[in-house]
Amino acid sequence: FKEVIIMSLTCENCGYKSNEVKGGGEIASHGTRITLRAETTCDMSRGVVKSDTACVAIPEIDFELKESGLGLYTTVEGLLMKMHDGLKQASPFASKDSTNHDKFDKFLSELKNMAEGNRLPFTLIITDPISNSFVGPITESGQSFVQQADQSISDDKRISIEEFQRSREEDDRFGLSDMNTSS
Repeated sequence: FKEVIIMSLTCENCGYKSNEVKGGGEIASHGTRITLRAETTCDMSRGVVKSDTACVAIPEIDFELKESGLGLYTTVEGLLMKMHDGLKQASPFASKDSTNHDKFDKFLSELKNMAEGNRLPFTLIITDPISNSFVGPITESGQSFVQQADQSISDDKRISIEEFQRSREEDDRFGLSDMNTSS
């Protein structure tokens, strides 16, 4: 896990809350794929940093969300609910006349059930070509990483972290191909 900048906003007048995560420090030479096997409701409280360059996938419901313009700091539950709410709001199938409306409603229901811990187990995969994303470990007692800072990710049997070489297209998309790092 590396340096990130967490920006948070709360409006005292209307109650609106927002947080955003941006990468800080140097860019990693590789991408990272974090795979979490969520098996208990304790997994839903794991801390998550999802950068604006990360893709999120849940194979059990054939779901993949490509990189988005917003990085965030939340929990597994919060990430799933944010995706649920965003899809529900932006859905082209929102019209009751749509032939795909029932399928989409069922999909949203599955995603919400996962977020609420009612559909376990499932696999959450966060693939980040810039390596600015993170999923925190949980101890056997159910404490999150923040509560038990000495808990190591390597001790967590439900998280795997895999490094990968970015593709030329990814380097181009993030402006890394043209970057001159020599002095």
